[in-house]
Amino acid sequence: MYVFVTKNISTRLFEKVNGEVINPAPGTLVDTGIVESDGKDTYDFYMIANDNPRTATALPVHYTVAMNTTGMSKQEVEEITYQQCYSYQGFGGPIKVPASVKYAEKLANYANDVAITPNEALGHKLHYL
Repeated sequence: MYVFVTKNISTRLFEKVNGEVINPAPGTLVDTGIVESDGKDTYDFYMIANDNPRTATALPVHYTVAMNTTGMSKQEVEEITYQQCYSYQGFGGPIKVPASVKYAEKLANYANDVAITPNEALGHKLHYL
């Protein structure tokens, strides 16, 4: 499966409750209407996985599934994406993106910052968090 994850987007999502406009709740998923494609193996969706403060605007993450050969349905992909936002070892609550994306980002930054190669014994540990 190839999924493009875009964190910095200009799209904002709001929810209207009792005439008041508020941030959507964690777990809000938009996969119809404003999305570009709605195919079986190629589609996109927006998700707000984490809780956002009332003083700020919720920033959704845009996921574009470019190829899905796993046999997982669209709903299963959306569910595992949401669950991954709760499985990051560096923070006790939900994060904005799936843990695998955050780990890749942290590791890339670590590799860029560190001029020496880490000890091989650290190869299977999350020492870069």
